Amino acid sequence: MSPLSLDDLRPYKQRAVATSFLKGLQLMTLLARKPGGLTVAALRQRLNFPRTTILRMLSTLELFGLAAKQGALWRATPRFYDWSGRDTHAEIRQRFAGTLHKAVKAIDEMIMLGVAEGDGIRFIDYVQSTNRVVVAPPKNSLYPLSKSACGKLVLGHRPDLCAGIRDRRLLEEIAQARRTGLAWNHAETDPGIDAVAMWAGKPSVETPLIAIIWPSYRFTPAKASKAIELVRRALPR
Repeated sequence: MSPLSLDDLRPYKQRAVATSFLKGLQLMTLLARKPGGLTVAALRQRLNFPRTTILRMLSTLELFGLAAKQGALWRATPRFYDWSGRDTHAEIRQRFAGTLHKAVKAIDEMIMLGVAEGDGIRFIDYVQSTNRVVVAPPKNSLYPLSKSACGKLVLGHRPDLCAGIRDRRLLEEIAQARRTGLAWNHAETDPGIDAVAMWAGKPSVETPLIAIIWPSYRFTPAKASKAIELVRRALPR
């Protein structure tokens, strides 16, 4: 069965259709059905799109970790198959569950696990501390990249989104986060809450992120430094 084509949409001409998005879906359908991979030439032959269009779509999919190039072949990644499943974050939560629990036991502050999603951060899991006063758990919603510690790390690998930022201080924070692999949030998202974020693996927009959260009155640079070291030790090898 061939992917849906633009001609198939003629009966629905009265509906508003995002043709560029449809092209991306056609390309992903082909990659998903060819685990062995396809060359750009093969994709162009099957889709009849300009080469530049296919290369732009592939680069975008690669940026989000949904496609990868090996030699001359492009393939759908394991992340694509996870993403297209019913629970897209189950494998990530399972992989880092031990890290979160081990870190909370050592630090006794809330630890959150996040993933980049479009132009935001979604926190997909957390483990709460045993302190009498705790930080409220994250809601199941997207947090702006520019307003979260995790987001600043992601922005360091998203020059397309940084191009529109005019806040010099934020740009300096993003540059520092890219150099150090750490990013900070001092009451920018929620008053009275401090956070530090780090990568849970090799820095990229497809890598999960871990954030340590404190009420501001319990936060100190010394505590943060120790917590960062403990979380890094707890990460899966």
